[in-house]
Amino acid sequence: MPEPLFEPIPIAYRGLLADHHFVDAQQFGRSLIGATKLANSICHELFWENITHDPRSYHIRFCVGPSRESGLLQEIFAISNSGQLPLYSPILITVAKKFIELSIKAVIDKVLSRKDGNKAVDRIHELAMAHSEFARQVHEGHMRDKAWLQRMITNMARENRASVRQLPDPVGRTVNHMQIGDSSVATVIDEPAAEVLRSPDTLSLGDKEEYVVRIHGVFKTNGACRVEILNEPKKKIVSGKIADDELGRSGNIYTRALNEGLAIKVIAQPTIKDGKINRLFITQGEISEKGLV
Repeated sequence: MPEPLFEPIPIAYRGLLADHHFVDAQQFGRSLIGATKLANSICHELFWENITHDPRSYHIRFCVGPSRESGLLQEIFAISNSGQLPLYSPILITVAKKFIELSIKAVIDKVLSRKDGNKAVDRIHELAMAHSEFARQVHEGHMRDKAWLQRMITNMARENRASVRQLPDPVGRTVNHMQIGDSSVATVIDEPAAEVLRSPDTLSLGDKEEYVVRIHGVFKTNGACRVEILNEPKKKIVSGKIADDELGRSGNIYTRALNEGLAIKVIAQPTIKDGKINRLFITQGEISEKGLV
């Protein structure tokens, strides 16, 4: 019977249908396919020092285990293709799980163009420096070079872009967010991040900021809306999504603002395309006292 090479990597789905232990089957399948493709590629790079998404090259494949009892929590296990436990360097087995989890985080941060995207690379560097044998053996010692690590992550992100598009498929549709990896190194993908990751266009993820907006239309069923940003140099109308539980309550501030033409102050995170706001994801709002018109 094949034995996992190291501890499994958890993938958790939370919110919406996932809180009732459900998720759309096709979205779930595509997400796991994307996650295991990305993990396979990173694992192959670690053990065989070659970046590829061609599964014919893989000597180790990630397999999905049974669902855990605590909601929608899956685990993926690294299994040798031969079905037998081969003789890999013990140091690779020791660091593999954390290296793969951190590399997944670094790849996703790279695709999202996060301003703090180098933090995961810094942690990979710290992992290498904490295990001198690993730093010395893998890639002829290049693991100790941060610039080399950043190039490695850039190449991984480019090689696995199609897999990354599949990974967040249920997010914002039948689950609220997903988490990859243990809590200490977890990658959390919420709806704004999922939109960027899924997009065939080049988008990036902006920071959460305060905006003053006027709502021009909203669907209470799914939160989709059109909002006019009033505190920009040029007022503009953009697509939005209200992800605030307040929207479902009777007499909420969003429908009140729409009905009365009021400006509201919101906390929102934008997705960016060509340097401009593509969509605004609103998580909190209150009636604005500025009275912008």
